[in-house]
Amino acid sequence: MNEITTLKERRKAGWILASISSMLSLSVIFWYVTNPKKFIENGLGYSPEIYLNLPMWFFTAFIVIGYISYTMFAIPLVKSNLFTFSWLKLIGIWAAIVSGIVEEVVFRHLLMEYVLSIGFSNLSQVIISGIAFGIAHGAWVLLRGEMEIALPAILSTTILGCLLAMLYIYTGRSTFAPIVAHILINMVIEPWLMLAAISGKWQLNKNSWQ
Repeated sequence: MNEITTLKERRKAGWILASISSMLSLSVIFWYVTNPKKFIENGLGYSPEIYLNLPMWFFTAFIVIGYISYTMFAIPLVKSNLFTFSWLKLIGIWAAIVSGIVEEVVFRHLLMEYVLSIGFSNLSQVIISGIAFGIAHGAWVLLRGEMEIALPAILSTTILGCLLAMLYIYTGRSTFAPIVAHILINMVIEPWLMLAAISGKWQLNKNSWQ
């Protein structure tokens, strides 16, 4: 593992990720136990025919490769640990799965269906979902007062949120592809993104947003 971070910082990142993942896991379990069929069909957006939608998978791959590439370019700490496997990475994989499911259900399915129900257009739904997603992911950086980091973080995650919202609409308002994209992205960049936030050692490439 890249020793730019200390053991204390890695342990702290691990505890935070594990705590968040535990709460999200309870949410997923509760949703499933309450109504398994509804959770699979509406929450996960799964249907047998969805696998046959090749354009959807190309769009999904575009989002995944594009955002991972940006993150590695913007935050070298992520890139330098790309092939590192450790106890922290295992927690990161767990976090990727549950956060991918919960966040897509919240920011795509629940939020966008609500916005649709009150008469907003598809474009408005995409923008609202993207902005909410961006603010939620940049808020913790803003609280640290790191404006130099917060602004590109909010902008990049807003764009990601908009792309995932477009994918949601394109697939007939199914969360399945957005969940897959979200999980794959997080599996690569976590836990290193969290570690960068905890340690403050972003090694941010400032040219990435100029």
